Amino acid sequence: MSAQQSNLRSRLAQRQQEKAELERQLHAAQARYRDEVAPLEEEVLRLQMEHLRQAAQRHMQSAKHRNAYHDAQRAYETFQEEHSQSKPAPDLLKRHYRQASKRCHPDVVPEAYRAQAAATFQALESAYQAGHAEAVQAIATALDRWGFPREEPDGRRTQSREVDDLQEAVSCVETAIEALQNTDVYRAVAEAEDVEALLEAQKRELLRRLRALKEGARPSPRS
Repeated sequence: MSAQQSNLRSRLAQRQQEKAELERQLHAAQARYRDEVAPLEEEVLRLQMEHLRQAAQRHMQSAKHRNAYHDAQRAYETFQEEHSQSKPAPDLLKRHYRQASKRCHPDVVPEAYRAQAAATFQALESAYQAGHAEAVQAIATALDRWGFPREEPDGRRTQSREVDDLQEAVSCVETAIEALQNTDVYRAVAEAEDVEALLEAQKRELLRRLRALKEGARPSPRS
């Protein structure tokens, strides 16, 4: 393996590790939001919709009240649609992991590729342990296309073709990293000094709004 091939393999493995770690952080933040914050946000939207529906019924001639109710209904339904995606099946996650590990485990690649394969396998392990199916699948797909050869490269033509493939692979991973860094989730995580504190603050605010909505729905005591 030429020095250029070795450098590209190392760069690709490093970028894959960076991408896997970035995806792990974003996935963890999204999972916390989905499990702890989203249910509260959904309940707030539901109660707001219900209050506005009741107001629209009390003021049947008021277009303002009807429009407010329909806006709240659309917001609630949109939220449900955006957060109704089911989690990937565990067997699918495991299948992609096994598929990828067969291509990058240090024990199954030629000696010249073992250092880079170990780095790639570490990125795969990180994504798998985090339960991040998309990241595991992305590594599996990349290995299918640019995976480590079973034998040492032989011949100038083979090396030249591999250099071109590796350059394309590095470019694709770097483009994927840039795309992740342009997401709203990444910006929120990057701007927050403490993601856990941010999520806790969101939960406290939603719980406050829930209490206010529930108290507003209680019937007034009779005199």
